[in-house]
Amino acid sequence: MTTDNGTNANPGWRLHFGWGIGTLGASMLLNSFAALQLFYLTNVLGIAIATASLVLFAAKIWDWIANPLMGWISDRTQTRWGRRRPYLLLGGLVAGGAFIVFFTSALTPVSQSLVLVTLSLALVGTGYTIFNVPYMAMPSELVDDYKERTKMISWRVFFIGIGTMIGVSTQRMAELLGNGPEGYARMASYVGIGILFFMAWSFFGTAGGRTYVRDKQSVSFLEQLRLGLQNKPFAALLGTKFTQLFGLFTSTAMSIFVVKYVLGKDNPGEWMILFTAVSFVAQTISIPVWTWMTKRYEKRATYMIATMVFSIASLSWLVASPDETVTFFCARALIKGFAAGGLLLMGQSMLPDTIEYDFRKTGLRREGVFSGLYSIVEKVASSFAPTLLGLGYAWFGFQSKAPTQTVEAIDGIRYCAAFLPCFYFAISMIPLYFYRLTERELKATGSA
Repeated sequence: MTTDNGTNANPGWRLHFGWGIGTLGASMLLNSFAALQLFYLTNVLGIAIATASLVLFAAKIWDWIANPLMGWISDRTQTRWGRRRPYLLLGGLVAGGAFIVFFTSALTPVSQSLVLVTLSLALVGTGYTIFNVPYMAMPSELVDDYKERTKMISWRVFFIGIGTMIGVSTQRMAELLGNGPEGYARMASYVGIGILFFMAWSFFGTAGGRTYVRDKQSVSFLEQLRLGLQNKPFAALLGTKFTQLFGLFTSTAMSIFVVKYVLGKDNPGEWMILFTAVSFVAQTISIPVWTWMTKRYEKRATYMIATMVFSIASLSWLVASPDETVTFFCARALIKGFAAGGLLLMGQSMLPDTIEYDFRKTGLRREGVFSGLYSIVEKVASSFAPTLLGLGYAWFGFQSKAPTQTVEAIDGIRYCAAFLPCFYFAISMIPLYFYRLTERELKATGSA
């Protein structure tokens, strides 16, 4: 049980901005890794793709434990800065530093770099967990209005778009800064500092927001996990988010491979910047459209529409070839970016609703546990998606650092890009169908 400190429940745009900008650092981190980690391990370090896939998987095992544990810890934390905010600083420091270490590993002997990349990957995940779990628990504390949460989350979606553009541009940054190991090391220094800066900004930007002080009532960690999964709307959302993240991380991880080998571009970094820039513009423009749709169709139906649009856009990779025009390339980016705006906005704005539903049902403030469980599916997806993608490439005969790839390997990259995201999104519709929490039901549940 917690008590309110009495600060404004529905703050203005400054607090929304101050909270949302932390996502810029987190998105830079996640998207840089999603876009580059598999490519870096194979094409820079020269690690066999199957081995690289297993390294990515091994580094994430700790995350599966750390995420819900971090939620429980932040729920029980009590400081002069609140329960959540101190972890925004600590997480940024660990994540930014580990990011730099990972992309400088190519400057060490290979025998050492394998150990170094595994450890740095684990630390990146730990830093992200320390930051993101308390961070994602904050909206339901800062805002208590159903529609106001969507406005607040829209800032997060906006900064996700910017972070995605920067993250995907890191390949081009590395090319311009020297290409090879030195280029990646220089890129990592700039981006790593940026990750720390924006994560830390959210600590200062959320000063003065509503917080809760924990009372003496205590519920065990395992009991909180059990009770959390008994929240039917949350469980349905968790299943949806889990499978959709597989699709989104797969889509990001395969992009540079598609551009380089299917489209046959010698400068994939430039094309990735173009793709991401168009997607970002479309994603930003889409936010008010998806917000309007939630008022007309509710959040679940809007989520389903965005899912179907993104899937259709993914199938267009089937016709990708070196002869593809820039116009068609940009059109695909436009549609995917527009759909991604809906996916991100709905997935993020529905989480605080399920947390508020839990509070109205139980009277317990357990934002950290819910955000921890929500974050763990993000971590599992971010580790498994590139791992499965890499194994799929290996099955089709992809060879690390090979100057050219076989026709079978190139077709395999094309098929994975087109069908894997669609497969994951199709599965995500099943738990989403069972999500029944509407604004009317939320208001009718208990009493806050």
